[in-house]
Amino acid sequence: MKVLQVCPYDISRAGGVQRHIVDLSNALSRAGHDVGVVAPAGDGAPALDAQVELYRLGRFREWRMHGTRFELTWASARELERFTARACAAPFDVAHFHTPWTPLMPWQVYRRAGAFAKRRVATFHDTPPPGASGAVMRAVFGVLSRRVSRGLDAMIAVSSAPAGHLRPVERCPLVCLPPCIDLAPYASISRRREIDPDPTVLFVGRLEPRKGVLLLIEALARVREAHPGTRLVVCGDGEQRRAAAELAEKRGLHDAVTFTGALPDAERLALYARADVFCAPSPYGESYGLVIAEAMAAGLPVVAAGNSGYRTVLTGAGAAGLAKPGDVADLTQRLVTVLAAGELRYELSEWGRVQARRSDVNARLEDFLDVYSPEQRGISRVAPEAETSARACAARN
Repeated sequence: MKVLQVCPYDISRAGGVQRHIVDLSNALSRAGHDVGVVAPAGDGAPALDAQVELYRLGRFREWRMHGTRFELTWASARELERFTARACAAPFDVAHFHTPWTPLMPWQVYRRAGAFAKRRVATFHDTPPPGASGAVMRAVFGVLSRRVSRGLDAMIAVSSAPAGHLRPVERCPLVCLPPCIDLAPYASISRRREIDPDPTVLFVGRLEPRKGVLLLIEALARVREAHPGTRLVVCGDGEQRRAAAELAEKRGLHDAVTFTGALPDAERLALYARADVFCAPSPYGESYGLVIAEAMAAGLPVVAAGNSGYRTVLTGAGAAGLAKPGDVADLTQRLVTVLAAGELRYELSEWGRVQARRSDVNARLEDFLDVYSPEQRGISRVAPEAETSARACAARN
């Protein structure tokens, strides 16, 4: 099968959408499929296998909204004509768009894809924040999704969070399928069962309001009243780096908090191996939780904010680690409980390793192939978790 992945952002920049596209493309290529990725031009080199062809199309500019950063992309008419001619000369079996309404390049390619792709599918990762502005965005997404779905053969929602505002036409099935990544490096980490009297809490992510690092530092100050030796490692960088350091100093945590900055994969994996608990305090705007899936695969018990995306990952036994989004007191209590109970930490560790396979692209590749070509594969519905209602997404994913 020949597959085109359409990335809305600089594919060399760290991010959940980019990571999903890279790992899915590599997995498809290893399985013998012919894969291409189209993405705006960037300076870095993405971790794509040599067999995956990268098409650079257009430019991007960063902008910020709702406490996180986005990219505005666009391609010139000449670039689009050149790319379309090349694609038409060697058509694709399927074109897979990711957040196709991200301005503007994905939409430009989507409008032309009918000429060079037999099937078109799209994955939607967007989860607006709570409040009035988020309500407006959800209403807009509902209208846009109706229009976009007319030209799609299937829509994929990564969880119930984006599924709730998607309004596909009847002939376009809505599939719930996580944004899977390659979790093999994390699953290979071995863990000790002994309880460290001075435990380490690990945070990995961008230092921006949507990720909640300031909430975690506030909680750590309270956690240390019950567990004085608790340390925090903050892996990542961003606009709140200085504010986080100042808050740690103000709360008397200068010796308890380590800021590593953004790290390459090998060094970041070493942090997972040394940590005792993983914390993801994002108060809003999460559609799934790949960073949580990484921690689970590594055998780390997870404490996280119970936003709409993280709730789809931490289900069953994992829900013991969910705190009220934005509530420092509840986040503190969840951390204290997990840190104090060695047996609970072990149970969450074992549960997480098993459940993480739901987010592993190596385990879920067949589900994506079912979406790409259901007729050829002779199945009655496009994926094991495929349903056409947001309620079903919430229950089954």
